[in-house]
Amino acid sequence: MAAALTVVLASVLVVTTTGLVVVLLVRGGSEGSVPGGSMGGTVDTVPVPGLQPLGRSEAPPPPVRPSPTAPPPPPVDAAAVLAAVDAAAAGARGTVDVVVLDAAGRPLVTGASAGEVRYTASLVKLLVVGRLLALEAAGALDLGEGDLALMERAIVRSDDGAMSTLWDRWGGAALVTAAAAEAGLTATAPPDVAGQWGEATTSASDVAVVLAGLAAAPGRQPAATLLGWLRATSASAADGFDQTFGLLQGTAGVAAKQGWMCCVDGRRQVHSAGVLPDGRVVVLLGDFPAATSWGRARGALDAAAAAVLGALG
Repeated sequence: MAAALTVVLASVLVVTTTGLVVVLLVRGGSEGSVPGGSMGGTVDTVPVPGLQPLGRSEAPPPPVRPSPTAPPPPPVDAAAVLAAVDAAAAGARGTVDVVVLDAAGRPLVTGASAGEVRYTASLVKLLVVGRLLALEAAGALDLGEGDLALMERAIVRSDDGAMSTLWDRWGGAALVTAAAAEAGLTATAPPDVAGQWGEATTSASDVAVVLAGLAAAPGRQPAATLLGWLRATSASAADGFDQTFGLLQGTAGVAAKQGWMCCVDGRRQVHSAGVLPDGRVVVLLGDFPAATSWGRARGALDAAAAAVLGALG
Protein backbone atom coordinates (compact mmCIF):
# COMPACT_ATOMS: atom_id res chain seq x y z
CA MET A 1 0.00 0.00 0.00
CA ALA A 2 1.34 3.43 -0.90
CA ALA A 3 2.28 5.72 1.94
CA ALA A 4 -0.27 8.37 2.80
CA LEU A 5 0.68 11.84 1.56
CA THR A 6 -0.97 15.02 2.72
CA VAL A 7 -0.83 17.82 0.12
CA VAL A 8 -1.66 21.50 0.65
CA LEU A 9 -3.47 22.47 -2.50
CA ALA A 10 -4.22 26.14 -1.82
CA SER A 11 -4.24 28.90 0.72
CA VAL A 12 -6.73 31.78 0.72
CA LEU A 13 -6.66 35.03 2.68
CA VAL A 14 -10.11 35.87 4.03
CA VAL A 15 -11.43 38.88 5.94
CA THR A 16 -14.39 38.01 8.14
CA THR A 17 -17.32 40.29 8.88
CA THR A 18 -15.81 41.03 12.29
CA GLY A 19 -12.62 42.24 10.74
CA LEU A 20 -10.56 39.14 11.66
CA VAL A 21 -7.95 38.11 9.09
CA VAL A 22 -7.58 34.33 8.59
CA VAL A 23 -5.81 32.06 6.14
CA LEU A 24 -7.72 29.05 4.79
CA LEU A 25 -5.50 26.02 4.13
CA VAL A 26 -7.11 23.53 1.78
CA ARG A 27 -5.53 20.08 2.26
CA GLY A 28 -6.01 17.01 0.15
CA GLY A 29 -6.60 13.57 1.72
CA SER A 30 -4.39 10.50 1.40
CA GLU A 31 -3.51 9.92 -2.21
CA GLY A 32 -5.66 7.13 -3.71
CA SER A 33 -8.15 7.06 -0.84
CA VAL A 34 -10.99 8.13 -3.09
CA PRO A 35 -12.10 5.90 -5.96
CA GLY A 36 -11.26 7.31 -9.37
CA GLY A 37 -8.15 9.07 -8.06
CA SER A 38 -9.85 12.17 -6.73
CA MET A 39 -8.76 13.38 -3.35
CA GLY A 40 -10.90 14.18 -0.39
CA GLY A 41 -9.80 17.10 1.76
CA THR A 42 -10.34 19.40 4.67
CA VAL A 43 -10.23 23.16 5.19
CA ASP A 44 -8.33 24.57 8.17
CA THR A 45 -8.69 28.17 9.32
CA VAL A 46 -5.63 29.83 10.79
CA PRO A 47 -6.05 33.29 12.31
CA VAL A 48 -3.18 35.73 11.65
CA PRO A 49 -2.70 38.02 14.62
CA GLY A 50 -1.48 41.56 13.99
CA LEU A 51 -2.78 41.85 10.42
CA GLN A 52 -5.50 44.38 9.74
CA PRO A 53 -8.13 44.24 7.02
CA LEU A 54 -7.42 46.21 3.88
CA GLY A 55 -8.63 49.78 4.11
CA ARG A 56 -8.65 49.78 7.91
CA SER A 57 -6.13 51.08 10.45
CA GLU A 58 -5.67 50.91 14.16
CA ALA A 59 -7.16 54.39 14.64
CA PRO A 60 -8.42 57.14 12.34
CA PRO A 61 -5.89 59.90 11.63
CA PRO A 62 -6.30 63.06 13.65
CA PRO A 63 -8.30 65.77 11.94
CA VAL A 64 -6.35 68.47 10.10
CA ARG A 65 -6.95 71.78 11.76
CA PRO A 66 -6.97 74.84 9.46
CA SER A 67 -4.23 77.39 9.96
CA PRO A 68 -5.38 80.49 11.77
CA THR A 69 -6.14 83.38 9.45
CA ALA A 70 -4.30 86.68 9.72
CA PRO A 71 -5.98 88.90 12.27
CA PRO A 72 -7.82 91.93 10.91
CA PRO A 73 -6.00 95.25 11.14
CA PRO A 74 -6.54 97.14 14.38
CA PRO A 75 -9.34 99.68 14.10
CA VAL A 76 -8.37 103.22 13.18
CA ASP A 77 -10.73 106.17 13.40
CA ALA A 78 -10.23 107.15 9.77
CA ALA A 79 -12.76 109.97 9.93
CA ALA A 80 -10.94 111.58 12.84
CA VAL A 81 -7.57 111.21 11.09
CA LEU A 82 -8.87 112.76 7.88
CA ALA A 83 -10.44 115.64 9.78
CA ALA A 84 -7.13 116.37 11.54
CA VAL A 85 -5.15 116.15 8.28
CA ASP A 86 -7.59 118.46 6.48
CA ALA A 87 -7.42 120.97 9.33
CA ALA A 88 -3.62 120.95 9.23
CA ALA A 89 -3.61 121.53 5.48
CA ALA A 90 -6.24 124.26 5.63
CA GLY A 91 -4.11 126.14 8.15
CA ALA A 92 -1.47 126.46 5.42
CA ARG A 93 -4.07 127.13 2.69
CA GLY A 94 -3.36 123.86 0.96
CA THR A 95 -4.23 120.18 0.80
CA VAL A 96 -2.56 117.03 2.08
CA ASP A 97 -3.42 113.82 0.26
CA VAL A 98 -3.22 110.85 2.62
CA VAL A 99 -3.12 107.05 2.31
CA VAL A 100 -2.34 104.64 5.15
CA LEU A 101 -1.99 100.87 4.66
CA ASP A 102 -1.48 98.15 7.23
CA ALA A 103 1.46 95.74 7.05
CA ALA A 104 -0.54 93.43 4.77
CA GLY A 105 -1.27 96.24 2.31
CA ARG A 106 -4.89 96.69 3.42
CA PRO A 107 -6.20 100.27 3.52
CA LEU A 108 -6.62 101.89 6.91
CA VAL A 109 -7.09 105.51 5.85
CA THR A 110 -7.73 106.86 2.36
CA GLY A 111 -8.38 110.53 1.78
CA ALA A 112 -10.84 111.77 -0.82
CA SER A 113 -7.97 113.27 -2.84
CA ALA A 114 -5.73 110.18 -2.71
CA GLY A 115 -6.00 109.71 -6.47
CA GLU A 116 -5.32 113.33 -7.42
CA VAL A 117 -2.41 113.85 -9.81
CA ARG A 118 0.47 115.74 -8.14
CA TYR A 119 4.02 116.68 -9.02
CA THR A 120 6.40 114.14 -7.51
CA ALA A 121 9.25 116.51 -6.60
CA SER A 122 11.95 114.17 -5.24
CA LEU A 123 9.61 111.20 -4.75
CA VAL A 124 10.35 110.29 -8.37
CA LYS A 125 13.79 109.21 -7.12
CA LEU A 126 12.07 106.19 -5.56
CA LEU A 127 10.91 105.06 -8.98
CA VAL A 128 14.17 105.67 -10.84
CA VAL A 129 16.46 104.15 -8.22
CA GLY A 130 14.07 101.28 -7.52
CA ARG A 131 13.81 100.47 -11.22
CA LEU A 132 17.59 100.51 -11.70
CA LEU A 133 18.06 98.17 -8.74
CA ALA A 134 15.39 95.82 -10.09
CA LEU A 135 16.96 95.73 -13.55
CA GLU A 136 20.37 94.93 -12.10
CA ALA A 137 18.88 92.17 -9.90
CA ALA A 138 17.31 90.66 -13.03
CA GLY A 139 20.63 90.77 -14.89
CA ALA A 140 19.33 93.31 -17.40
CA LEU A 141 22.10 95.83 -16.71
CA ASP A 142 25.35 96.11 -14.79
CA LEU A 143 25.61 99.03 -12.39
CA GLY A 144 29.07 100.22 -11.46
CA GLU A 145 30.20 101.44 -8.07
CA GLY A 146 29.82 105.00 -9.30
CA ASP A 147 26.19 104.38 -10.25
CA LEU A 148 25.41 102.84 -6.88
CA ALA A 149 27.02 105.77 -5.09
CA LEU A 150 24.88 108.20 -7.09
CA MET A 151 21.75 106.18 -6.33
CA GLU A 152 22.50 106.16 -2.62
CA ARG A 153 23.08 109.92 -2.59
CA ALA A 154 19.86 110.50 -4.53
CA ILE A 155 17.92 108.70 -1.78
CA VAL A 156 19.80 109.39 1.45
CA ARG A 157 20.67 113.03 0.84
CA SER A 158 18.04 113.68 -1.85
CA ASP A 159 20.90 114.87 -4.04
CA ASP A 160 19.46 116.53 -7.15
CA GLY A 161 22.78 116.51 -9.00
CA ALA A 162 23.11 112.76 -8.51
CA MET A 163 19.54 112.27 -9.70
CA SER A 164 20.10 114.38 -12.82
CA THR A 165 23.15 112.30 -13.74
CA LEU A 166 21.21 109.06 -13.32
CA TRP A 167 18.25 110.46 -15.28
CA ASP A 168 20.42 111.39 -18.25
CA ARG A 169 22.65 108.31 -18.13
CA TRP A 170 19.94 105.66 -17.87
CA GLY A 171 16.93 107.29 -19.52
CA GLY A 172 14.86 108.44 -16.57
CA ALA A 173 11.64 108.97 -18.49
CA ALA A 174 11.66 105.38 -19.76
CA LEU A 175 12.46 104.09 -16.27
CA VAL A 176 9.46 105.93 -14.80
CA THR A 177 7.16 104.68 -17.57
CA ALA A 178 8.32 101.08 -17.11
CA ALA A 179 8.04 101.22 -13.32
CA ALA A 180 4.52 102.64 -13.53
CA ALA A 181 3.40 100.00 -16.02
CA GLU A 182 4.84 97.12 -13.98
CA ALA A 183 3.19 98.29 -10.74
CA GLY A 184 -0.11 99.25 -12.37
CA LEU A 185 0.17 102.89 -11.37
CA THR A 186 -2.51 105.11 -12.87
CA ALA A 187 -1.36 108.66 -12.06
CA THR A 188 2.40 108.23 -12.45
CA ALA A 189 4.11 109.50 -15.59
CA PRO A 190 7.36 111.19 -16.68
CA PRO A 191 7.44 114.98 -16.97
CA ASP A 192 6.10 116.83 -20.00
CA VAL A 193 9.33 118.82 -20.22
CA ALA A 194 12.32 116.56 -20.89
CA GLY A 195 14.80 116.47 -18.05
CA GLN A 196 12.55 118.23 -15.52
CA TRP A 197 12.26 115.07 -13.46
CA GLY A 198 10.70 116.83 -10.44
CA GLU A 199 7.68 117.55 -12.62
CA ALA A 200 6.91 113.87 -13.09
CA THR A 201 3.44 113.09 -11.75
CA THR A 202 2.02 110.65 -9.26
CA SER A 203 -0.69 110.32 -6.60
CA ALA A 204 -0.81 109.32 -2.96
CA SER A 205 -2.41 106.03 -3.96
CA ASP A 206 0.36 105.28 -6.46
CA VAL A 207 3.13 106.06 -3.98
CA ALA A 208 1.43 103.77 -1.45
CA VAL A 209 1.49 100.92 -3.99
CA VAL A 210 5.23 101.40 -4.56
CA LEU A 211 6.02 101.47 -0.84
CA ALA A 212 3.76 98.50 -0.09
CA GLY A 213 5.75 96.51 -2.64
CA LEU A 214 8.95 97.32 -0.75
CA ALA A 215 7.36 96.54 2.62
CA ALA A 216 6.22 93.12 1.37
CA ALA A 217 9.82 92.04 0.65
CA PRO A 218 12.00 93.73 3.27
CA GLY A 219 14.65 91.02 3.37
CA ARG A 220 14.99 90.44 -0.36
CA GLN A 221 16.82 92.40 -3.03
CA PRO A 222 16.37 94.95 -4.38
CA ALA A 223 13.89 96.05 -1.69
CA ALA A 224 16.41 95.52 1.12
CA THR A 225 18.91 97.94 -0.40
CA LEU A 226 16.36 100.66 -1.10
CA LEU A 227 14.74 100.36 2.34
CA GLY A 228 18.17 100.56 3.94
CA TRP A 229 18.93 103.79 2.13
CA LEU A 230 15.54 105.22 3.06
CA ARG A 231 16.12 104.43 6.74
CA ALA A 232 19.45 106.26 6.51
CA THR A 233 17.92 109.51 5.22
CA SER A 234 20.11 112.35 6.41
CA ALA A 235 18.81 115.18 8.55
CA SER A 236 20.07 117.69 6.01
CA ALA A 237 19.71 117.26 2.25
CA ALA A 238 22.53 117.90 -0.21
CA ASP A 239 21.12 121.40 -0.84
CA GLY A 240 20.88 122.12 2.90
CA PHE A 241 17.10 121.62 3.19
CA ASP A 242 16.05 120.21 6.58
CA GLN A 243 14.56 116.76 5.96
CA THR A 244 13.30 116.20 9.51
CA PHE A 245 9.65 116.95 8.81
CA GLY A 246 6.52 114.84 8.39
CA LEU A 247 7.31 111.20 9.06
CA LEU A 248 10.91 112.07 9.99
CA GLN A 249 10.14 114.56 12.73
CA GLY A 250 11.32 112.15 15.42
CA THR A 251 9.96 108.66 14.74
CA ALA A 252 12.86 106.17 14.75
CA GLY A 253 13.32 103.45 12.15
CA VAL A 254 11.08 104.95 9.46
CA ALA A 255 12.15 104.28 5.86
CA ALA A 256 10.99 107.55 4.34
CA LYS A 257 11.48 109.69 1.25
CA GLN A 258 10.91 113.41 1.48
CA GLY A 259 10.11 115.73 -1.39
CA TRP A 260 9.82 119.50 -1.85
CA MET A 261 9.55 121.80 -4.84
CA CYS A 262 8.42 125.30 -5.81
CA CYS A 263 6.96 127.05 -7.78
CA VAL A 264 5.67 125.31 -10.93
CA ASP A 265 2.13 126.45 -11.75
CA GLY A 266 2.29 128.75 -8.73
CA ARG A 267 2.28 125.80 -6.31
CA ARG A 268 4.59 124.52 -3.57
CA GLN A 269 4.94 120.78 -2.89
CA VAL A 270 6.05 119.22 0.38
CA HIS A 271 5.80 115.42 0.58
CA SER A 272 6.62 112.77 3.16
CA ALA A 273 6.07 109.06 2.45
CA GLY A 274 7.48 105.93 3.99
CA VAL A 275 7.33 102.52 5.61
CA LEU A 276 7.03 102.40 9.41
CA PRO A 277 9.13 99.88 11.41
CA ASP A 278 6.15 97.49 11.66
CA GLY A 279 5.58 97.49 7.88
CA ARG A 280 2.68 99.93 7.73
CA VAL A 281 2.78 102.49 4.92
CA VAL A 282 2.00 106.21 5.27
CA VAL A 283 1.87 108.65 2.37
CA LEU A 284 1.37 112.41 2.80
CA LEU A 285 1.50 114.59 -0.32
CA GLY A 286 1.22 118.31 0.45
CA ASP A 287 0.23 120.87 -2.18
CA PHE A 288 0.14 124.58 -1.27
CA PRO A 289 0.11 127.96 -2.95
CA ALA A 290 3.56 129.32 -3.69
CA ALA A 291 2.74 132.15 -1.30
CA THR A 292 2.68 129.67 1.60
CA SER A 293 6.12 129.65 3.20
CA TRP A 294 8.28 126.57 3.56
CA GLY A 295 7.85 126.82 7.32
CA ARG A 296 4.05 126.78 7.16
CA ALA A 297 3.99 124.00 4.58
CA ARG A 298 6.37 121.88 6.67
CA GLY A 299 4.28 122.61 9.76
CA ALA A 300 1.18 121.28 7.97
CA LEU A 301 3.02 118.06 7.12
CA ASP A 302 4.21 117.76 10.72
CA ALA A 303 0.67 118.11 12.06
CA ALA A 304 -0.71 115.68 9.48
CA ALA A 305 1.95 113.10 10.31
CA ALA A 306 1.35 113.51 14.03
CA ALA A 307 -2.37 112.89 13.53
CA VAL A 308 -1.73 109.73 11.53
CA LEU A 309 0.98 108.30 13.78
CA GLY A 310 -1.04 109.10 16.88
CA ALA A 311 -4.02 107.18 15.52
CA LEU A 312 -1.89 104.20 14.59
CA GLY A 313 -0.46 103.98 18.11
